[in-house]
Amino acid sequence: MAETLFHCDDVLWRRFVTLCRARDETPGAVLRELVRLEVQRCERRRARSAEGIDERLLVRLRLLVAEALAVSEDWAQVQDALRERGLRYVPSGGGLVLSDVASGRSLAKSSQVGPAYMALVRRFGRGFPGHPQPGIAAQALARP
Repeated sequence: MAETLFHCDDVLWRRFVTLCRARDETPGAVLRELVRLEVQRCERRRARSAEGIDERLLVRLRLLVAEALAVSEDWAQVQDALRERGLRYVPSGGGLVLSDVASGRSLAKSSQVGPAYMALVRRFGRGFPGHPQPGIAAQALARP
């Protein structure tokens, strides 16, 4: 077991010790848990970035989205064109993700492979059908 010393403001340390006592925990136990949680957080972040989208996949998806948008004048047409390519837009948060029709797996945010949601709203003159946040479309259409 490694013993490490670190410096902390005296007032802050006293407040920390008081909080630990109120929870019936030792400062050492709380600090060990905080260190463990921080290591886990960093490992999760590293794993997510390692899972980053393959650039070749992004290039292919950009091409497919561009092809679908070239022949589309509204949401129904773009969804049909994407479906012919095995893809579809799905609402996610404040925008859209492109997903695989067969597996349902999300592949990329719309802004990673083509226009962002607000740009698509302006292009088609209305929000994505059934989008859970219609205020975003209203905001996009209200801007000049």
